[in-house]
Amino acid sequence: MSESLMNDLNKFKDTYYHENKTNIFQKKAQKYEMAKAVTNRFDINVLLQKTVYIIPDTNKIFINYLLFKQFVQPENYELFIKYVQNIVSIVIEKNGSFECHLNIDSFTISAAERYKGIINKFNECEIGYTDYMDAIYVYNSPNIIETISKILLSLLDQNTKNKILLVNKSDGEHIIAGFLNHSFRKEL
Repeated sequence: MSESLMNDLNKFKDTYYHENKTNIFQKKAQKYEMAKAVTNRFDINVLLQKTVYIIPDTNKIFINYLLFKQFVQPENYELFIKYVQNIVSIVIEKNGSFECHLNIDSFTISAAERYKGIINKFNECEIGYTDYMDAIYVYNSPNIIETISKILLSLLDQNTKNKILLVNKSDGEHIIAGFLNHSFRKEL
């Protein structure tokens, strides 16, 4: 992803939390409010394009949680899902199948709770994309992945669960760096 975009987002977030002191008791609601503020300040289309994109000349789709968590909240779940569905459809049409590469750096138990809603919405779509999915590669999984997995895996069907592959951090660093270089592209 563009370093300047991430820098701009971090500055915006710092200013937001400086002006709206962190609320320990309503952290979830405050994170959603911050995400809404981000979408009011930054172009949602750019955020989507930098968060989910096709690696050129492959069947690989990259999703970057570091950017996702900055702006995705219940009011834009549908938009995010439609965007991902469009990307997946493009890759399937061109390649017959797809791989999902997911960078979950900084993902926490509270994030798993916060984003259960969007995972449920993806499952409700029942478009049959998992039949075309070769694998889901998960990078930078936190040390507490087993606890998080108990929350999230219960939401997924067995076919999807069987396709999840955790990539160790040292192997994933080089792969993620290569994927991030493609986020500078302006097109799908």
